Amino acid sequence: MKLIDEKGRIFGKLNVVDLLVVLVIIALVATVVVRFTSSKLNANGLNPTVEDEYCYVTAFASLQVPEVAQSLNIGDHIVVGGKYTDAEIVDVKVAPAAYVGVNTEGKAVYSEHPLWKDVTVTIKEKVNPSNITLKVGGQEARVGFNYIIKTQTVEANARVRGIEFKSE
Repeated sequence: MKLIDEKGRIFGKLNVVDLLVVLVIIALVATVVVRFTSSKLNANGLNPTVEDEYCYVTAFASLQVPEVAQSLNIGDHIVVGGKYTDAEIVDVKVAPAAYVGVNTEGKAVYSEHPLWKDVTVTIKEKVNPSNITLKVGGQEARVGFNYIIKTQTVEANARVRGIEFKSE
């Protein structure tokens, strides 16, 4: 008895083409089942949340002129593309700017700059915390990422120091 006969059937009972079609269908069904039921392929804990939460972004702008610090006010909205966003400033902290100078011996010394200020600003906006890319004030917000604090009257380059979510 031949494995495949003259009509293309295996052991004279099953057609080779029909067998291949059945195997492809079984493989597709198995792939779909594994894809939708496997937690390894679906990121754990990243199911989209239904409700938005307040995202608080803390941005640090170092070595700013005093006018920048004086012009940032709680309640100011962040501006992007010539339009106000829902992101608003909720806290502003101003401190003398940390400054590294050189003493008479040529060694670096820490001091406070007599004029410049370090400004820490906290900005809040309601966002979906399950989004891969968080955007607060129309800008991507990641710790260590550059952030432009831009209001109607001020623009300062800063760096994100912290991100926190609260449902309030």
